[in-house]
Amino acid sequence: MKSVDVVNKTFEDIFARDRFTVALTLNEHLRWQKKKSYGDPFISWTTSLLNAIQYAIYKHKKESTKLSAISLCIVDTTLFPNGVFMEDLDLIEKFIDKGRAYNWGNRGLDNLGQLRNKQHQTYSGVYYFGEYLSQGQTNIEGRSCTVTCDKIINSKLFAFMPQFEDELKDETPLRWANAVIEFRQPFYIKKQKEMKDSDFSNATTIALEFDTAWFLPMLANLLALNPRTARDPRIIVWTWEHFREELMHHLSPKVTNVVANDNIPEVLHFGKIVHGIREYYYTRSVARLMSSMEETTDIIRHFIRESGTPGGRKMFGPGDLAWYLPTVDHDYVQPLMQSLETLSGIIQELQDDTT
Repeated sequence: MKSVDVVNKTFEDIFARDRFTVALTLNEHLRWQKKKSYGDPFISWTTSLLNAIQYAIYKHKKESTKLSAISLCIVDTTLFPNGVFMEDLDLIEKFIDKGRAYNWGNRGLDNLGQLRNKQHQTYSGVYYFGEYLSQGQTNIEGRSCTVTCDKIINSKLFAFMPQFEDELKDETPLRWANAVIEFRQPFYIKKQKEMKDSDFSNATTIALEFDTAWFLPMLANLLALNPRTARDPRIIVWTWEHFREELMHHLSPKVTNVVANDNIPEVLHFGKIVHGIREYYYTRSVARLMSSMEETTDIIRHFIRESGTPGGRKMFGPGDLAWYLPTVDHDYVQPLMQSLETLSGIIQELQDDTT
């Protein structure tokens, strides 16, 4: 993935450049203004699928670009070094002092920072879209998945997000940010949408366009486009019925880490859906492990009673197996120890998920 400056072979690290020039290019980039002679070293990313889809529609209509020629690229940020992706608000704060030397009018970095927290005149949301920036050339090979938008923005999506179908119509005015804020309104008025079988089915069809490592996070993202009950048993049960348990790893906190607040409710809701699925996974896994451990323990007790193991015949009650384990054959103890290790891992993962 290359920035304009890399394509033009004029890229220079923004932290090595003149800060005043960087402030100008940053403001132009974040406002999607026509670039002047300062270049553009930035690549924009968003944590919001809602924002990404609406931008694809905007680009499709504004530039008459076919949806099949526009791609949605998702990246696993955990596979990149720290600092590759920088939040727009952090960069604004970093360069805002130099930007003040320029006569922006009301279109400068100061104003842009305020805009990110400014409430819409009609709706409850603000002009914040979870934007992050990388600079220069970002190597996404082996750390991303790309799908053309015609496989996402279609009748399957319109079935549970008809707003997007309306946005595609020629008679609908061209818009981007205002549409995203409007679509967020149900989250603020707590208007939850009933979960239908068809919603899950249509979202699953779209999510399966993505590689194996991505389709569970993508499914949760699609379901989160509408406000729903975060721990909706139908979402949880259907997920477990349709996907193998080992795929739940892709929703673990180490892989799918959600950073969101009330200003980006669709991403916040995505995190709640993921947490609900993970919580069920933890409960189910612990219950199964405890059952397995009880069975293994019973086998060991039976072995001790029936063998000539010293002290074995004295053990008639539940008792503490710790004293006896060193005398029991390794083949009997190993499954129990493995279960304990697995249980310890689940507990650690659960602790990570709640911090």
